[in-house]
Amino acid sequence: MDFSDWLSKEIKKRGWSEAELARRANIPRQIINNYINRQRKKPDSDVLVAIARALNLPPETVFRAAGLLPPVSPNSEHQQEFLYLLSQLSPEEQEEILELLRFKTERRKTPPPSIPPSRAHKPARSALKDK
Repeated sequence: MDFSDWLSKEIKKRGWSEAELARRANIPRQIINNYINRQRKKPDSDVLVAIARALNLPPETVFRAAGLLPPVSPNSEHQQEFLYLLSQLSPEEQEEILELLRFKTERRKTPPPSIPPSRAHKPARSALKDK
């Protein structure tokens, strides 16, 4: 996927128009249009940083999409985005996120409770109704 396709996908994913991205990035709409229509071949790093900020993505993600940085695995991409977004939160909010992550990872380690044999069959009410 080239930068034009990637940028179109990101705009569509957010339900934005090219004009909305340009407004949020504080750049002329024609620049976005030129990228989308493949009329601008060499991406400008300042514009890419503005696009990253508008999309709330790490600049590295946008630079990779533009072909200015080598690709990384999707897992690394997610980790980078996670750290980028986490860095925008207050220390208290970061701690909340960490607590949630700890809870989720701990829950994965613990097997789900098994159903006692007596409850594996119909509940008592259902058994009474059948009689």
